[in-house]
Amino acid sequence: MESLSRKRARAPLYRRYRLNKAFRHVVLLGWAIILLLPIYWMVMTSFKDKGEWISWPPHWIPHEPTMLNYRQIFAFTASGFDESLSRDAAEQAFNIWKSLRDSALIATGASLVSLLLGSFLSYSVSRFGVGGKNFRYLILTIRMVPPIVIAVPIVMYYAILIPHATQTVLGARISLFDTYVGLGMLYVATTLPFVIWMMLSFIEEIPYTLEHAARMMGAGRLYTLRRVVLPLVAPGLVVTFLFIFILNWSEFLLALTLTQPDVTTLPVLLNKFQSAVEGRLYGPQAAIGTVITVPVVIMGILIQKHLVKGFTFGMIRK
Repeated sequence: MESLSRKRARAPLYRRYRLNKAFRHVVLLGWAIILLLPIYWMVMTSFKDKGEWISWPPHWIPHEPTMLNYRQIFAFTASGFDESLSRDAAEQAFNIWKSLRDSALIATGASLVSLLLGSFLSYSVSRFGVGGKNFRYLILTIRMVPPIVIAVPIVMYYAILIPHATQTVLGARISLFDTYVGLGMLYVATTLPFVIWMMLSFIEEIPYTLEHAARMMGAGRLYTLRRVVLPLVAPGLVVTFLFIFILNWSEFLLALTLTQPDVTTLPVLLNKFQSAVEGRLYGPQAAIGTVITVPVVIMGILIQKHLVKGFTFGMIRK
């Protein structure tokens, strides 16, 4: 009788637990649908012909799937645009290959440089107190400045002041406007605070006794950093790199202001397919948007193991 009474007393608690669990799953499922619906619509639109772009009611699945949009964005070669893929004579030429190369070079290079500098700076802040105790908070104030505030002065420096100064001093006109180096330097400057902030949390979880033991055995500072510290924070390096790579890969405002026509990133190219003259080319836009998204998704899948370690690093303290 006593065991039966206990089971009856626990029954309401068990039902409440099941209801709460089901409610959480429903909420998470609904939130996942809200987040994934735009991506699903973009991918489906990339396989639609122009007759289905603005059809009503909307076609959630293409009735006649086509690869024409992808053939168009990848059809531009060094020899010229394939006219057989053009919808009309006035259509803008698609130049996905050059923009893909520009985005890959700038985003990867700037992310690696920012990660390298930020990791050493965060180590200096953590171990030697460089910048003072409030430096880790002050460094984030750089990200509080709206990008448009610095875009116009940077254009003046890149296009006018720096060329004039180099012409006067060196006798050669050097301009950073519309160059890989100019945009990459700005990406490094804008993402460096994030790298310092994120890497600080990883480096501070490493016991200093490990470094002290290595120094006592005769290891130098750089050797200790390379063989002791960096292997332990490798998951954090991967997470930080992926985060700032996504920021650089998808950045639009600075790239639009400081580049064209020599350098054109994918977000800037995507904006070109929407104008009063040419209308809105939803199919090519969706295809380019899918191309922009795929590298980030693939990187996340390939380094998923490191991502889990990185995001949980330091949550369990000894």
